Order: sequence, then structure tokens, then C-alpha cells
Amino acid sequence: MTLFSSDNSVQAACTNVHRPMGGIEGLREVHDDVGRLSVSAFPVAMIKDMSMSRAAVPACYILADHATAYIGETGNVGRRLSDHYRDQSKAFAKEVYVVSGYQGGWLDTTAALYLQYRFTKIAEQAGLVDIMKGVNPQVLELPSHRRAALDIFVEHGERLLFDAGCRVLRSNFAGQRRAVAKAETVEPEDTGPMQIGVVTTPPVGSELELAYGDLWARGFPAAEGFVVMAGSEVRKAVNPSAPPIVASRRDELTEAEALVPIPGVQDRERLCVAVCFPSAAIAAKVVTGAHVDSNKWQAPRYPRPILIAG
Repeated sequence: MTLFSSDNSVQAACTNVHRPMGGIEGLREVHDDVGRLSVSAFPVAMIKDMSMSRAAVPACYILADHATAYIGETGNVGRRLSDHYRDQSKAFAKEVYVVSGYQGGWLDTTAALYLQYRFTKIAEQAGLVDIMKGVNPQVLELPSHRRAALDIFVEHGERLLFDAGCRVLRSNFAGQRRAVAKAETVEPEDTGPMQIGVVTTPPVGSELELAYGDLWARGFPAAEGFVVMAGSEVRKAVNPSAPPIVASRRDELTEAEALVPIPGVQDRERLCVAVCFPSAAIAAKVVTGAHVDSNKWQAPRYPRPILIAG
């Protein structure tokens, strides 16, 4: 029985949801009868129980909550997710969605990279959540026949992700879009003057690091606001959800020649001087190019050098 006419259906795909561990909120394995992919969806807390031997396969994956998503790729999804589970910057995530080859085949590392790139673009255009990035996804130079085959993977993967409950690429809830639009505003204190080239030293024990993907940045609270230290990285891209002031602050830094290239790195620049921002929140937004807040500045995971015995 169906509630709607299916006479004009273009594709007669049937999505199958398997719950190998039982229950409703645990592991779900989603596959349909026309594709070569499967999506495994599960709570982040289940990462610690993953079988590393079974999960040593190429995959594209999404870490998400209702407001933020991180889209990655890997040749060994079990090991990579274990790394993320220990990473404070990924603590926002509540759910994991892994796109891999059905029954362990079909999807290789090139396909995983392509899915990451395309899913990231789709998510940014949808504007449903803020996309956290470390290194920008790679644009692959592929022959047309290979790209055409991978575009089918994108189409199938997008459908399976939706059926698995992922609302990063598509959603029927307009409330998600309104949340992103509201995020474009900034607090009045964030619009104050920015001081470029300040000379100051962090008080002992006050230094903080930015927990945002693989971006490296250090800073500390100061009487005038928040100082981001020289040597910190600044992500080149600016997310659509970031407030307009982020772009204007970036222009100021560029005009003052405060940003220099990083050899061998295309998606980031480095601060060559210390910069004092009006607040920790606007400092985080400008450095990441994303709508993040001040709680991204956290105590360093490794405050002291790691000594290796000779």
C-alpha cells in the first residue's frame, strides 16, 4: 500500500535499513537495491566500540549535530574516527555517518575524496548547518568517464544519507535555515577596533589554543580584548554563515600585510604579527572564517614540549 501515486516514479529504488545490534538509536546500516554504497549511522559514543579490523576501509564520513558538520575522507575510517573521538575540536558531534562501499567493495580513496569535495559543496550551498573545515577538500582532475561514475556515487550517497537521518545536505525543516541566517549577527563588542602588530606576552598559564579542525592558532585574554599570537594560522576560505565583519577584518589584515603565505599550504595563511581583537569570539570567527564562538579557545592539549628519550 502507498499513500501516493507511483506511476511517474523515475527510480524504483528500495532503501533497506538494518539494525544489527537491535534498538532504534544505535547502529543503522542503510543500503538500496540500485547502488554500490552503504551508509552506517551511529552515535559518536559508539566509535570507541568499533572493530578496527573491519573498519579499515576507504570512506567519506560526516560528523554532525543540528548546527555543525565536519565532512572528511580517509583510507582507514576506523582509525580516523578514533582520532576524531579524542579530538576536542570535534566534541560538538553527536552522530556519525559513514559512506563506504557496499559489503566492503566498490569505493576507493579517489571516490572518498570526490565524495568529500562534492558533499562539502552541496552542504555549503544548502546552508543548513555550519561546515567545519580543516584542510579544504581537494578538487580532483579526473577523466570525464570517471567523474560521471563518481557523480552517480554522489547521487546515491546523498539519498542514503537522507534515509539514514543526516540533515546536513538536505532537510524538510526550514528552521535549520533560519538558525543559520540568525547566526550572521555579531555582538556590539565584536565591532570595536582591531589592533594589528601589538607587542605583548601572554601571562603565565593564560595561553589558549583554537579547537577548530586541524587549524593551529594560539591566543590569550588581554585588558583590551583578546590577542591572537604571531605564527597562528588563518583559514583562507570564509563560510557563507560567517558574519560580514569577518571579510572586512580579513581585508584589514591583508592591507596591513599581517598575513603571509605558508610554504606548501594552499588553504591557510600565517599571522606574522600579533593582533588584538575586541573579543575572543570575533578573534575565533576571523581566524576560522566560520561562525564559531569564544568557547573554541581552550587550554592547550600539550602545553609543554613532548620530550622523547634518546
